[in-house]
Amino acid sequence: MASRTPIQTFYAGEAIFITGGTGFVGKLLTEKLLRSCPDISRIYLLIRLKKDKCPKSRLDEMFEKPVFDRVKEEVPNFRKKIVPVIGDLETEDFGLSENDENMLINQVSIIFHIAANVRFNENIKTSTMINVNATATILKLAKRMPNLKSLIHTSTIYANCHVKHIKERFYSYPINYKDLIIFTRNLNENIMEEKISRIMSQWPNTYTFTKAIAEGLLRDEMGDLPVGIFRPAIVLSSANEPLVGWIDNMYGPLGITVTSLLGITRFHRYNPDIKANIVPADFTVNGLIASAWDVGNNQFRRGKDTFIYNFVSPDDRPTWNKYRYTLLEANKMYPLRNAVYFPLMIYFKRKIPYRICVWLGHFLPALFIDAINICVNRSPRMWKLYKKLDIFSDATQPFCNNEWKFSTDNVQAMWNRLSEEDQQLFKFSMIEFDWTKYLIDLYMGIRLYLLNENDSTLEMSRIKYKR
Repeated sequence: MASRTPIQTFYAGEAIFITGGTGFVGKLLTEKLLRSCPDISRIYLLIRLKKDKCPKSRLDEMFEKPVFDRVKEEVPNFRKKIVPVIGDLETEDFGLSENDENMLINQVSIIFHIAANVRFNENIKTSTMINVNATATILKLAKRMPNLKSLIHTSTIYANCHVKHIKERFYSYPINYKDLIIFTRNLNENIMEEKISRIMSQWPNTYTFTKAIAEGLLRDEMGDLPVGIFRPAIVLSSANEPLVGWIDNMYGPLGITVTSLLGITRFHRYNPDIKANIVPADFTVNGLIASAWDVGNNQFRRGKDTFIYNFVSPDDRPTWNKYRYTLLEANKMYPLRNAVYFPLMIYFKRKIPYRICVWLGHFLPALFIDAINICVNRSPRMWKLYKKLDIFSDATQPFCNNEWKFSTDNVQAMWNRLSEEDQQLFKFSMIEFDWTKYLIDLYMGIRLYLLNENDSTLEMSRIKYKR
């Protein structure tokens, strides 16, 4: 057997607990660990119980996705290492059974806390329960684990968007996690919303705000635990592995991107010269795996000096205009069969011209189409669709119209500590990254994995596009 790399040695024989393992990044993390760290002992995945599906059925469904095809070939018996743990982030202590709780405490040595509510416009009570309370629960479990080597909390680079230069350190916030939890549990909803809206005025949404408060919780409560905080930028499709361009969600800018490519939305408010702070999902996962190794091997970085990793794209990242142009160019070569109209992405820097065009080009046609649908006894849906898209577009605008500076010393130092073998196996450095190829692959991934269009539909799509 080939000798293990330092990272593979770190993971050999270890039991790993992953929250958010059924989500986009969680699937890729699970797959990568199984494939590249084959000597791990177990992976415990927290899975919410659903009425119509048992945990095993949910896992069966997840492992049928193409993202797991490669690990099926390379590690045929990987399923033996997966253990579902029934739990719910919105329930106190995840609603874990006593047996499951004891199993995790006694067996687990590495934790990846990835689970989060990433909806920008979620109500503050739900966001706090999932993004703050759940972090407190993870910390409470971790403190009882005698074998704990590393706990990686996945935050977001925008948790601290209230400062213009985001460094790899903790920040102070206008409210602590205890008071926020008390507010969301006890205050009348209207009073709570009014108070919280004032407190979180420096953050664009409840997601970034509650992720910031969760960082404050870790700072205050983790003590000497081996904790690391990983702050990724906007995570999009995989660049290389296990599949090029793999994506399974429409979070962040993808929701507006997809509807634009389908010809549904035409007008956008963003600054075309702002650089798009996007990172590939597989590089993000490699960074997560390496960060757990890094934290575990640096016993002196604990408490207030714990490792915080700002995982962002380098300075040569594309602008939003380059992002738009590359996707539209790819669309010319590989048009979408299900496009409603010819795809356009017309941008505005200023709010008033943008709102006028949205009303004239989105909402008025929607009203007209809905009126026709009502006349022929069909359900009116276009107004609701455009209203939903408008809310989503407004939520993404702060990240397309503002720019921040980032310090990445810890990420760079971690990369330099990796052996050559680990740098190849767990590559997360984006120096000399081919952004044009990545954006074309992103488009192809959207086409194949989100819209289920393949080359069998290409000829008809091209005929329709030319019309």
